[in-house]
Order: sequence, then structure tokens, then C-alpha cells
Amino acid sequence: MFGWQGKILRIDLSGGTCRTEALPVDLMRDYIGGRGMCDRILFDEIDPQIDALSPANKLIFATGPLTGSGAPAASRFIVSAKSPLSNCVSSPCCGGYFGANLKYAGYDLVIIEGKSPEPVYISINNDRVEINPAGHLWGKISSETEKSIRAEMKVKYELDNWALNSMGIANIGPAGEKLVRFACIMSDGGRAAGRSGLGAVMGSKNLKAVAALGTGQVNIADADGFRKAVMEFYQEGRDNGELYKRRRYGTWGLPGRANASKTQAAFNFKEGYFAEFVKYEDPEVIRDLIRVRDEACFSCPFGCSKRSRIKDPEYPLTAKGPEHETMALVGSNCGLGDMEDICRANYLCNELGMDTITTGAMVSCAMELFEEGYLPEKDLGYPLEFGNKNMFKLLKEIAHREGVGDLMAQGGVTFGAKYGHPELFMGIKGMGIPAWHPQALDALGLQYATCNTGGAHTKSTMPFYEGRKDPAYFVEFTKKDQDYLAAADSGVLCWIIYHGPLWGEKLSQWLTYVTGNTYTPEGLERLGERIWNLERLFNMKAGITGKDDTLPPRILKEPRVKNRVVVLDKLLPEYYQMRGWDKSGVPTKEKLKELALEKEGAGVI
Repeated sequence: MFGWQGKILRIDLSGGTCRTEALPVDLMRDYIGGRGMCDRILFDEIDPQIDALSPANKLIFATGPLTGSGAPAASRFIVSAKSPLSNCVSSPCCGGYFGANLKYAGYDLVIIEGKSPEPVYISINNDRVEINPAGHLWGKISSETEKSIRAEMKVKYELDNWALNSMGIANIGPAGEKLVRFACIMSDGGRAAGRSGLGAVMGSKNLKAVAALGTGQVNIADADGFRKAVMEFYQEGRDNGELYKRRRYGTWGLPGRANASKTQAAFNFKEGYFAEFVKYEDPEVIRDLIRVRDEACFSCPFGCSKRSRIKDPEYPLTAKGPEHETMALVGSNCGLGDMEDICRANYLCNELGMDTITTGAMVSCAMELFEEGYLPEKDLGYPLEFGNKNMFKLLKEIAHREGVGDLMAQGGVTFGAKYGHPELFMGIKGMGIPAWHPQALDALGLQYATCNTGGAHTKSTMPFYEGRKDPAYFVEFTKKDQDYLAAADSGVLCWIIYHGPLWGEKLSQWLTYVTGNTYTPEGLERLGERIWNLERLFNMKAGITGKDDTLPPRILKEPRVKNRVVVLDKLLPEYYQMRGWDKSGVPTKEKLKELALEKEGAGVI
């Protein structure tokens, strides 16, 4: 077998059992891997109407045929489950070393079912899989958890330092244990499967971590052709300077770019410009202030990840990031402009295990509620206007569900409603909106509103590629981009490097070399369309409808940026038509037949 390992590892935490299964051929043929396979398994194996924090939910860690193959930036893995935040199907993507280790251990997928009666962590060392007690790890922050597990694995498996350091560990912090609905899964020293609250799903299963170490390999169908294609890619990157820019700045070049173009989320999306960020329009300023070193995921030549440090004894460790989304949501959107303060917020979110985007949306919502007099100071115990550093205290209270943090842990809709103004939470389907202000470009609003997982920026990348300035192409490119990224997430390739459907040629070429099957950009686009429609059907069964394809009233009615609003009422009908859906956003029988999803649509349409 080429590209795939051909095995699923299924772990039942309720019964404490582990078993392997053959990876079905139709899953490989119809869904490739990663996100596509996860969607198919969740659709088949769980009721979409279940409580996402019940033992009936399933948590899947998935690789794709490119994971661990040596393809540039093909380190990533998908985590999938029903989201406790949006109630949608969810598939955040994460980099680092965990995905490659899982693949080298011999597994394409790990499906985790049930709930352990006591806290546990799973260790995978090739074909040796164990469920270990984790009571002593419960309550630990992410970095302490990783450190403890590495020490235990070193003794248990008699690992040398090379094996120990190359191991991948996915874990949750206190926020996941406390079932904060926007808790994330942290991995490999600060990377995150960040959106949609899957850290809470992990916590609901009493699962503290999954550690993976593999020493196998991925078989390549055409090793010579693949090697040549990869070397050509490296040369292209050197010739156009892309390798240098990515390695030098990562996403640190984006805050200045967004701010200069008036698309930077600021003050709970009341503005698209933050005066204190003018100094960051030169990314060298950020490097000089906080950078410790550049870091790369497995098999990635770009090294776009940055590690930062602040001169504060209360924050003794270095931290991954902060990435642009973090700089915006816990920075400018909360009125916080000092880069060391932003690093403090990033550090806390990483160690406590919370998605920085929805966390920032929650805090900025609380700040506006406070400034408008809707959230009394007595409920907080301290003032919380925009820019107030009491937000660091609030982050800890959310993670530990203390004080008003207990209510905020339920999500923005519940929190805003408690104080009479749910519209002040800038979220979509329960998830906080990412950094780029949607009023700056209609395509952003359309992409956020129609995303199957909620307000996400990783399922479409309109601002970053050709055709983005011509409104005539907004709807067409949105659909193409969503479908392309569904395929890329199934590969699995890093969307940050290969953003936009213009990369479909590379994805199809590499999948062909690795698996020996023939892929084309057109075929992958159709694959992505099938995945997108299957997700839509899952969400419809969960009770999500076209009425949920919307944006906060502020974005639709208040011209905050460039004196404009998102004209969603004009874009949605065209988008639905282009997708082959009816006026309510329901896939038609004809479209489902075309995608071989007639059976899946039964009882839904």
C-alpha cells in the first residue's frame, strides 16, 4: 500500500480496550484521508443530535496519505468530533510532529469512543498501545503535561533523547478538563487544534493526552518522481523569495498589513484599525521585541512558526506564537497594543488550553458589555474596559470556571444573553469571528457565514489569492476555495502554505506520486464538494439550517469599516445556487445524486 498505512486504531475508553481495523478501501477512494474520512465516520457512527460532551460523541485523530511522506509542509493532522460550541461537525487542523508519529506508528486514524471512569492518557509506541492513569496529570497546564508524559515514556519504553524529543503529544489544559466550550487541544510545545472546543470533548472523556511515537515509514509509489517534484518546489520557493518571507516573518507580517488596509479587528469589531498597531506594520519590530527562534513542523522548509519570550517572572517559559489571529483577537480586538501584553495573553491561552480566537471574542464582548453598563463591576470584581490588563485574571477565571468565568465558559451566545445583549458577541454559529474584519471585503463575510464549522478562517482563504479584488468572482472563488481546502485537509497539506485553489495542481500531483492513484485538480475539487455537502447534511441533522448562515447584526447593519456593511442577502442566494442548493440552503436531490450522496440526504431533504 502506498501513502496509507491501511489501519484504524479504535480505542474504547469506557471498556478500556484497544483494537485495530483495516482501513476500508472505499474510504481511501472516496475521501482520501484526514477531514474527509473523519466526516464520513462521524456521519455514519454518531447521531448528529447527541450532546457533544456525552460519551456518545467520538473523537478522531486522522492523518492523510501525504502526512509523513516528506511532502513539504505535510506534517499536519486533523482532529474531529461534533463541536460542543457550534453543534456542527468540526475538523481543526494542527501541525508539529504528532501526525507524522501517528502515521509512522502504523495508523491512519485513531477513533476514541466512550468515557473513562478516571483520568487517563493514551500512549502509542508503534504497535504497543496503552491506556495509562492520568490522575497525577489532571490540573496541569499544557507544558507541564508534556514534560511529565515525556519523562514517563522515557522510562517505560527506554527511549533515547532523539526518540524522546521527536515524539508527538496532543493534550488538554485545565480549560479542557473543566469543559470550557472553546477549549482547544494543544500539541508539541504550543501548537493547537484550536477552533470549536474539541479540548472540551477530550476532557469529557477524561482523556488528558495522546502521545505517539512511530519508527515506521510511508511507502511512496513513485519515489523518484516525487523527489524531483519536491526539489522543484523548493527551487520555486527560493526563486520567488517565498521561503525567505515565510521563515523570516511567518504570520507576523499580517497585523501591519491588515491594519494598514483597515481590516484589523479592533474593539470588538467596532473598528478595523488600531492606532497602536501602526508600529507593527514593519514586522521586524515584532521580531526584535519578542522572538526567541524560528521553528518548523515536520518536513517543512518554511519554518514559519515563531517562539517568543517576555521578560516577566510570572511567565517563565517561551511560547509558540503569537500568530496574527491571536495578535488581533486578544490584542487589538481587546484594545491591547503592547506586544508583551499580547504575549502574556497568548501564553495563558496556550498553557490553559483555550482557543485564542473565541477567547478573545469572549473577552472583547465582556469589555463592551462592561463599558456600556450592561455587565456590572460587582459581577466581575474589577473593572474591564478595553485595554484593561485585568483580562489576564479573567482568562484564568474562564479556564478554571471561577466567578463570571463559569458563565463565559458556556460560550458567547449564553454569556451575551445573560446580560441582555447576545448581539455583542461577534460570533457565527457560536464561534468567534477571526482577525480579518468581514466588512472590509464581502467575500470574507460570505465565507464566515457559510462555513460548516462556524466562524472559521481555515476553511477558506479569500483575502490571500488572485481574483480577490473583483466582486464578480467572490461567490465563485468562495465555493472553489471551500471545496479545495476540504480536499487539502484530507491530503493532509498545510493550508497556510498552500492557500487557495490555485494550488490544486500541486496537491493532485503529489497525491498521484505518493499513492500511485491518478488525481486531477478537477477531481479533487469534486471530492471537496462531496465533503462540503456531507458536512452540510450532518449539520442539518444536528438542527443547523440556512438561518444560521448569517453574521452578527453589527457586521450586517453598522458600517464600521470603509463605510460599508456585508450585503449577505445578495450574496447568499447566488452562493446557494452555485452550490446546487435550494433557496433555504438545502442541497437538492439532483446535487446529492451527482455527488453520490442520495442515501445520506434521505430524511434530511
